[in-house]
Amino acid sequence: MIIVFDGDIFEEKVQGYDELITSIEERDIAAVSNPGFELFLLLHIDGSFEKYIKGHEAEFMTMIDGKYAYAYNILLEATGMNAKKNSNIGNLAENVMTAINQERLINQDIHRLKGKVSSNIGVIIEGILNEEPDI
Repeated sequence: MIIVFDGDIFEEKVQGYDELITSIEERDIAAVSNPGFELFLLLHIDGSFEKYIKGHEAEFMTMIDGKYAYAYNILLEATGMNAKKNSNIGNLAENVMTAINQERLINQDIHRLKGKVSSNIGVIIEGILNEEPDI
């Protein structure tokens, strides 16, 4: 099972991140995007690393009104869609290879993500795509 969650909940609110990851990895796969899943969605847009992320890491990791909203706001600006309410955001999946390639430009080590713009979701998807089917 792949367990997907936002790393930002561990930035300020909850302790025990290392223990949670260790526990998940005993039997399952932990997929984490920090600060939130909107970061991974943003990576689906060609050139988004250069345009929105590179040099803006501090903004991604800064709370606005008690939330890590920068990724959400940038994704909304870039797509015109509210990722939490518009099901058309799923169309970004057509660009998953773009996301996988751009994710390589940020931290992918979920064991060292605190305070860092991070995601390992693309790594996991790439592994699934490259897996040979059982015959």
